Amino acid sequence: MAELAGLLVRAITADPVDDGEDPTRARILDAALDEAAAVGLARMTVEDVVRRSGLGRMTVYRRFAKRDEVVDALVVRECRRFLDAVADGLRAGDTAEDATAAAFVAAMRFARTHPLLRRVADTDPGSVLATAAARDRQVLGLGRDFIASQIAQSRPDADPRAVRRTADLVARLFLTYVAVPPDDPDPRDEAELRAFARDVLAPVIAAGSGAG
Repeated sequence: MAELAGLLVRAITADPVDDGEDPTRARILDAALDEAAAVGLARMTVEDVVRRSGLGRMTVYRRFAKRDEVVDALVVRECRRFLDAVADGLRAGDTAEDATAAAFVAAMRFARTHPLLRRVADTDPGSVLATAAARDRQVLGLGRDFIASQIAQSRPDADPRAVRRTADLVARLFLTYVAVPPDDPDPRDEAELRAFARDVLAPVIAAGSGAG
């Protein structure tokens, strides 16, 4: 299986795949997601995906010759969906505070409702932090660079070093919130999440990036 960092690089840099152009591929990956959520990614097999998809065995194997290809494609697609959700949130707000709040709510909503992430949170929440710790410079670095690029787009005059440091802080904070959901704010209450992001995260980002 490809390294997690390599998959994240592909998710960030690759051109998005339009599943509408290949509904069979989308159906296979949807089945893989359901199967991984049910039994865990490590225990998922191609035969299980074939059974769950309702497609012919050769139809699945023509698109994915082996299990690792299914896993890689699934992880890249779901990472891309997560990044798109965060980016959409950042673009949604009329102000920097609104954008921060929308992005944070979108990210927490994605983590809360995603079937595979829900399974990880329920069965092995420490694995998220352990994975990041094992590849700290790569995984957190990719998250930091993604957030920094979004901040820089909205604040082109901000000091690059300040933006980078702020993005690193936000990436680490979000990883912690996803791996170990807080009691306050309630991760199920989007109004609380939005208020937290506006009152706590937005001022940190504004101050850290040199925005007045």
